[in-house]
Amino acid sequence: MQTPQVQQALKPVIRTNPLNDLLDSEAERTALGLSRIGLRQRDGSVRELRNSILLPAYYLIPEEIMKKCGQELYSLPRFFSLLMLDPVAIETMESDLFVLCIIDCYAYMVWPYLCPDIPYMEIFSGDEPSWRIAHAAGIWITELYRLDKIPTLREYSANPYAFIPYAPPEVLDSILSEIVPSAVKRYDLQPIIDAAKETRCFEDFDYRESRQKIDFYRKWYHTRSKKAEFSLEGYKEHLMEVYDDDEWEVPDPVSSFEDEVIENVDVQRFLSTLPEKDKTILQMRQDGYTLQEIADELEYKTHSAVLKRIKSIGRKYEKYSGLNFGFS
Repeated sequence: MQTPQVQQALKPVIRTNPLNDLLDSEAERTALGLSRIGLRQRDGSVRELRNSILLPAYYLIPEEIMKKCGQELYSLPRFFSLLMLDPVAIETMESDLFVLCIIDCYAYMVWPYLCPDIPYMEIFSGDEPSWRIAHAAGIWITELYRLDKIPTLREYSANPYAFIPYAPPEVLDSILSEIVPSAVKRYDLQPIIDAAKETRCFEDFDYRESRQKIDFYRKWYHTRSKKAEFSLEGYKEHLMEVYDDDEWEVPDPVSSFEDEVIENVDVQRFLSTLPEKDKTILQMRQDGYTLQEIADELEYKTHSAVLKRIKSIGRKYEKYSGLNFGFS
């Protein structure tokens, strides 16, 4: 589980709603021209538009990300005047869906600048501290306003008939390269990110497999066992699903072989008898490589050659242990 220090540090930064308290005070919002906008009703009253303060942040989201958010969000008018005259568009802007779009899009936008050494945010669960920081969209939008990187609603109102284009990639990169480090420094987030990396836990990872998750499991168990571990788990399933290999429709020698090796044999001693290439094959399989990937990496002509080497390892173990696991 996360250390108490990480949990405590996250509390003032990550709130239940990551867009609560956008900027520190109403006075600061007003000073920056971020007053919310409203629509005059038939009775003369003015109804404040929910989420309107997020509209400039919405317009900064690149088109390739917006296309993945669904037609309803992607089709919002990029003329301020048309947006204000479109009841359907206003309803969309005031919806929770609009807020969730902002949160998710900004998480994807800032991630490469927040954790550049981890290419895919999706490997983590919602409990991982860096993931939670990335999804605290209020941090990033606040910094955009503070550093004057996006227009205000006041500016849009002053020129309502101007088309609002998507930001070119190089412009967006320049903006995010500045605002992410600035916000990280302002909120002192780097120690939290570093502590999370140094104290990884099972809850940090999503249910899906990833290289980082596999590496974590390997390091976790290797540091808690006197024996090194390697696994032949999943060979039969992989071959049946990918290569339709009928010869594995026999009593499964792999599982009993694996259990016997892990439970009763000094694995390091057995591994020391193997050629380096065989050790590499076992290691790559444990790391999640497919037979074809192993073949390509080790310059075998086909995946079948790798399978033969795996069976050969099984036969070597039978000879080593004097037991029969069905590889011969």
